[in-house]
Amino acid sequence: ILDGNVKRSLTRLHAVAGWPGKPAVERSLWALAEYFTPTTRLADYTQAMMDFGATLCKRSKPDCPICPFNDVCRAYAQGEPQRYPESKPKKATPTRETIMLMLRDPQGRVWLEQRPPSGLWGGLWSLPQFERHSELNDWLEDNTKAPERHAALPSFTHTFSHFKLVITPQPVTCERISGVRESGVWYDVNHPPALGLAAPVKSLLSQLAPFTLDPTPGP
Repeated sequence: ILDGNVKRSLTRLHAVAGWPGKPAVERSLWALAEYFTPTTRLADYTQAMMDFGATLCKRSKPDCPICPFNDVCRAYAQGEPQRYPESKPKKATPTRETIMLMLRDPQGRVWLEQRPPSGLWGGLWSLPQFERHSELNDWLEDNTKAPERHAALPSFTHTFSHFKLVITPQPVTCERISGVRESGVWYDVNHPPALGLAAPVKSLLSQLAPFTLDPTPGP
């Protein structure tokens, strides 16, 4: 057999590296299990292996000093039996990047657009987002008059359960907006309307009241 208790015992006894859920590691453990399995009193051996893992070679506090195999246990000899078996490797969290347009009019209001009902921040209000500066430039050219780009604010990371989003806020001022007027609202940071805001957008807007735009051109 090769249940959890047996896997733990065998990985410690032989200091088997790697997560037991990996096919190659599991094959090695099956080979060890088969090697130690006797041809007589099989039921007694099987029960003993399960009991050994449950009572002595425990997950968090193995009783190594009284273990009858501590003289041949490689993990015990290394002084780190709890290192085995190794945990399942964590998947690398993917990272995405976005540019958030912080567009302000002469009154200091900020342009917000409502997100689609489904998907990221579904139904909430957010700053316009772009993957590339060229897309942002095209949007400004199509929808604003006399846009003036300012130095980008420091990027920061917003973490979701399945990915990380690196956000670069890009301040821009303009005289007025056209074309997409019906798809958004001007948000007055001094008299904020009751809108559902995406968390990082809410944080950015809270910084805007004392914020002074740097006239240094951005990228």
